[in-house]
Amino acid sequence: MDYQEMSVFAAMVADQVIKRLKGVRSLVETEYVDTDEAARILGISANYLRQVKDKYPHMKAGSGKQGRILFKRDALLQQFQNG
Repeated sequence: MDYQEMSVFAAMVADQVIKRLKGVRSLVETEYVDTDEAARILGISANYLRQVKDKYPHMKAGSGKQGRILFKRDALLQQFQNG
């Protein structure tokens, strides 16, 4: 394999690696926001959001009543755009 062929091959491999890394990154780096930020995104009060939280993808960080509710930012933005 000469230099030009190696360069083409290296570029093809680099493209494939980048495509795979972008996919992994988007799966791993799901961004969560707290209740106040989620309420701002949706245009509702934080108290109301706590009452209807099951309508939106969320998770609880911590235990008991002191745990924080975290919402997926991308799902909230999609919900906001769809009305």
